[in-house]
Amino acid sequence: MLGFPFLSGGAHLDNPQHLRTESTNFFIHDGYRILPKLTLSLGVRYEYNSPPVDAEDRANIYDPSSHSLIRVGTNGIPRSGYASDKNNWGPRLGLAWALGSKETTVLRAGYGVYFDQSALAPGEGLYFNAPYFDFKLYFPLPGLPLTLNNPFPSFFPLALPGSALAFQRDLRTATMQHWNLNIQQQWGKSRILEVAYVGSKGTKLLTARDINQPRPSPLQPNPRPVQQFDDIDLLESRANSSYNSLQFRFQQNYDFGLSFLSSYTWSKSLDDASNFFSSAGDPNFPQDSLNVRAERGRSNFDVRQRLSFSYSYDLPVGNGHVFLGNHGRLSSFLAGWQTYGILTFQTGRPFTVALLPEIDNSNTGRSILGFGANDRPNLAGDPQLDQRTPEQWFNTAAFAFPPRGSFGNSGRNILDGPGYQNINVSLLKNAVLKEGLNLQFRVEVFNLFNRPNFDLPDIFLGSPTFGRILSAQSPRHLQFGLKLLF
Repeated sequence: MLGFPFLSGGAHLDNPQHLRTESTNFFIHDGYRILPKLTLSLGVRYEYNSPPVDAEDRANIYDPSSHSLIRVGTNGIPRSGYASDKNNWGPRLGLAWALGSKETTVLRAGYGVYFDQSALAPGEGLYFNAPYFDFKLYFPLPGLPLTLNNPFPSFFPLALPGSALAFQRDLRTATMQHWNLNIQQQWGKSRILEVAYVGSKGTKLLTARDINQPRPSPLQPNPRPVQQFDDIDLLESRANSSYNSLQFRFQQNYDFGLSFLSSYTWSKSLDDASNFFSSAGDPNFPQDSLNVRAERGRSNFDVRQRLSFSYSYDLPVGNGHVFLGNHGRLSSFLAGWQTYGILTFQTGRPFTVALLPEIDNSNTGRSILGFGANDRPNLAGDPQLDQRTPEQWFNTAAFAFPPRGSFGNSGRNILDGPGYQNINVSLLKNAVLKEGLNLQFRVEVFNLFNRPNFDLPDIFLGSPTFGRILSAQSPRHLQFGLKLLF
């Protein structure tokens, strides 16, 4: 309100990003019927995605051995910044077994290894080092305040060290193992019930940490280990994840004018980084880059329970139906009506309570990949509330500032955000104008009951709205449509 920013910063980029890569993939797959009711599916897939390189090698990478920036393709630095991974073999196994004399019950199982194919994403890190990426940070000094009129002063008396980016030299391809076991039971001619266990495990997932982060200290200054640089962010393949779920599905194919699909999932997902960049509720960057084990927690997208139901129904009224089928124009008007709907109910996603990004309480500096929201508070009580409201979603008194120069002990993703409930329905009238020409009138209602689906609360200790929910998703929305089908 006073017009004096606390911090400002800007970057100058001088690189058009001419990334080049190539991929070689092949697979072998075969199915073998062991018994009339038992089929085995076997296969293996190989994938090689070459590390991206700049067409003109116009990039520098931080070299930990020399503590300096070195041009790629020189002094033993690969053109991509890291060595290629040529060991991506993915086996696949599937099983289908029909049980019983009627063969209305089928047991299925599967296992496979899959690889991340986003080969260009890590390569973009080539372009975030000087002189091609020049980031400058400004803050107010005695007699030299920052103003909104001049947030990036051309004259700044302090030459601050720049950030740097490095690659794990043997960066591996992110790998995901998937497995499932399910049993399907057919009921009648059109209904199927399925119960399944589904799991996965991710290894060698791409993540980052600051290898130039100093130890917490209340002393000023608190120099970094390599003082000619500010943060040095290392891209590495160290993250892991696990997912386990119990899933139910009940489906009816079109019968008596009705078809529907109902699914319920009870699951748990854990990891130590749910994304490469910051996402809602968590920065996906370690508070303490020398203790990344402390980041293990619920995934940002962990939804413990989810129920969904979708349907389509031809209303049994009007011409050709039992109800009001012989009432002249009234029957013609009532014929051709359909309704569709999608109902979704799920529990809330977790979030991490943190200190305001501008508060460097641990005195360990900030990382450009952590976006400043790395420091966490101390947990001094039970953060759960029996009665949660948008004005206070969790017990804010349970969080306190740690002593200056120390990390907080509050964990990652320890609280749940608001759940989600939504019902979308539509009503359609189909009218045949002549052969090959139909007119369709649609009424569609999104969020039928206008239920407020709240966003995550303010997660930053030190904010005047800490613990409050400040926004929600879309309210009820009604739309009409007229289609001519020919």
